[in-house]
Amino acid sequence: MTTHEDRWSRHREISGGILALDAEDLLRLLPLSKKRILIDRVLSLQPGSHAVAQKAVTAGDVATPGRKSGFVFPSTSALIALEQVSMVILLSAAEPKSTLASAWCHQPTSVYPSLVEVETLDVVQEMTVPGLLHLRASKVSESSETVKFEGGVSVGGEEFITAHWWMGIIES
Repeated sequence: MTTHEDRWSRHREISGGILALDAEDLLRLLPLSKKRILIDRVLSLQPGSHAVAQKAVTAGDVATPGRKSGFVFPSTSALIALEQVSMVILLSAAEPKSTLASAWCHQPTSVYPSLVEVETLDVVQEMTVPGLLHLRASKVSESSETVKFEGGVSVGGEEFITAHWWMGIIES
């Protein structure tokens, strides 16, 4: 069995001690297609505990019919991005073979962590101007079947979403 430190030691060397993941790492780690991944990079990661991620949102990312400006990054999309940060936290602490994207494909009993409940979601406002999102998530507690997270999304240093949510295993 590989320890977290052994598995990620090369990443720590490259990034000067801080565990950071780029888009290629996320593609290998997350059981999602490239077009479904909403985070661009993980700036800081403590496997199994917490992470800070980043997403550059441009005017071309989301267009909402009926909006005069034609741009809004919905809070629901931000919540999905937080779910993905949670998946990174959980999967980065798992045995490497079980986190390869290919391990999730074509298996009738694939299991992976997914959002199972939103306990609280406080939205100050929707993001209506393109910018750089910072997403943070921390594991708060866990039971035998679920893990509770807390976190938030900020733009330009100002939080626009805070939330508490539960992740669990969904069998497909």
